[in-house]
Amino acid sequence: MTSVANITEDLCKICDGRVECAPTAILLISLVHTLYGHIGSEPDYFRNNKVSLKSESKREFEDKPRYKLAYRSKFLEDDKNYDDEDYMNLEYDFIVIGGGTAGCVVASRLSENRKWKVLLIEAGHEQPKIASIPGLTSEFKGSSLDWQYSMRPKKGFCQNRPSGCEVVQGRVLGGTSTINDMAYMRGSPADYDEWALNGNEGWSFSQVLPYFKYSEGNYDKDISKSKLFHSTQGPLDVGRYPYVDDNADVLLSAFNDLGYNYTDVNGKNQLGFMRIQTMSYIGERVSSYNAFIEPIRKLRTNIEIVTEALVTKILLKENRDSVKVIGVEYITNGTKVTAKASKEVILSAGAINSAKLLMQSGIGPKDYLEYLNIKVFNDLPVGGNFHDHLSVCLPVIKLIKTATTSNFPEKLKDITNYYSKGIGPLSTNFQVVAFYETSISEILKTPDIEFRFRGHNSNMYYDKMDICTSLLTPRSRGQIVLNATDPIFGAPLIYPNFLKDPTDEKKLLEGIQEVVKLFDTEVFKNAEFEFDPRPILKNECSDHERVSEEFWSCIVRQFSAPLHNYVGTCKMGPSKDPESVVDNSLRVYGVTNLRVVDSSIIPKITRGSTAAPVIMIAEKASDLIKSVWY
Repeated sequence: MTSVANITEDLCKICDGRVECAPTAILLISLVHTLYGHIGSEPDYFRNNKVSLKSESKREFEDKPRYKLAYRSKFLEDDKNYDDEDYMNLEYDFIVIGGGTAGCVVASRLSENRKWKVLLIEAGHEQPKIASIPGLTSEFKGSSLDWQYSMRPKKGFCQNRPSGCEVVQGRVLGGTSTINDMAYMRGSPADYDEWALNGNEGWSFSQVLPYFKYSEGNYDKDISKSKLFHSTQGPLDVGRYPYVDDNADVLLSAFNDLGYNYTDVNGKNQLGFMRIQTMSYIGERVSSYNAFIEPIRKLRTNIEIVTEALVTKILLKENRDSVKVIGVEYITNGTKVTAKASKEVILSAGAINSAKLLMQSGIGPKDYLEYLNIKVFNDLPVGGNFHDHLSVCLPVIKLIKTATTSNFPEKLKDITNYYSKGIGPLSTNFQVVAFYETSISEILKTPDIEFRFRGHNSNMYYDKMDICTSLLTPRSRGQIVLNATDPIFGAPLIYPNFLKDPTDEKKLLEGIQEVVKLFDTEVFKNAEFEFDPRPILKNECSDHERVSEEFWSCIVRQFSAPLHNYVGTCKMGPSKDPESVVDNSLRVYGVTNLRVVDSSIIPKITRGSTAAPVIMIAEKASDLIKSVWY
């Protein structure tokens, strides 16, 4: 008896606080880990060579006169100029930086040409099996699969979050598509038409729709019958979760009572509600890695994938009036390695890390880079135009009849059912989404607000639900800059500037006022969905009168948080646009053979989760690259 107690006590010491530290909870987690494996530890790029590698990189920034481009490794003592081909021992046609949502697509598509040698470099681990379970999505935030960045603290948002505004970005093969909510949302056709109207030729909705369809393998019979908007032939599985709990049906019926139309949000009209389409298949996540790399990895000898490798620099060479990319430098297993690209380097590290890597390589705002003693190859507004969907999640739905809380034997049965059949609570995430147009919408018949619902503190077992109101059309813009203390290895400084534009708060307030109307529906009343304000009153907002606009404005600032759809830091736009970093072919201005292909190029965020648009961008970019080099 004492022995068992001691084991339980030891296990409780390692409990991370996200689950109840009790023997039953530990047994459940242990069983899941046994069946699906562990998330794993942090990547170790340096091994036992951390001090020398870090100090060497630091010297490159501190010794301002020294800008010689050289191959270095822990085995070499002398600098060699890049013109000495003897030291360019790794050569490829294309190098893709980042094996995430976009990078997996680009690497897969380019390797279709067996004559091209492609290197895909990923900073994180191989995708663990446990990441395939939809019900465990919340466990991946802050884990080794995440970059674990945070936003700079501001008084005007995220006030109710003890750790401030966290940033969730995948550091694993598949990137954020391996750890996100799996929502498949293309956005509104108006989004892409606006991109084109603002000077990005080739990016109107009619021109990008074929690329959405090219990747989509939609197996939902109700949705896929619309051949104009959907395809069943692509490698990316798209469908709905096999398990639907009673609360999802209540929510769908309640929106119907409010007069909303059931719609395909990825079709002609986004306004309305639906059971969400997801990047999943029979209760398992389908990441960009699962769809584009895993099926071809062992079949194609011309693609090389390096994981747990941290790219520290894009290597640039000046030729009179031009700047050309010649390769990349990365650290893996305690060694600094240089790889050469004979055709192109494609940067697909995400809206945060793509901007960071460009700046630490000498492409970015001139004044700031010179302040950091970084040689400036091209003065571009990298890191600006940062924005995201700001979301306000309120845990105010109290469940009486339809709570999904379960006892220990029932949870064990759920794990068994999922393992053997792929069904049950573990096979699902949030399921209901609705889109609403505010009274101050800029484009008629397009949404400004998204409503989604999730079980409070759990995707599976809950007796309270959150109502999440998300702003789809933010005007506020933020900035990403390098960490002056440690530009290479330090986390970048992220200033989101949420709610800086007063229009953003007005739209969120109107959205909240709209969604609480659900409590007046007969459906909510019959299901005994009760409005419980107590969880949102344990702060300074309780000093306001609860029906006043000041009260709800306070609530917005308390409970607002990013929805983790970061975009815009390497903005696509015409050369006359002073905010643009890449052109409509995603080539970096003023630099030869360098493209950015990920969410950072999005000039204005799409209306919905950004995974599907990023995959589309990667599909289109792959065609653009092929058209140059075939």
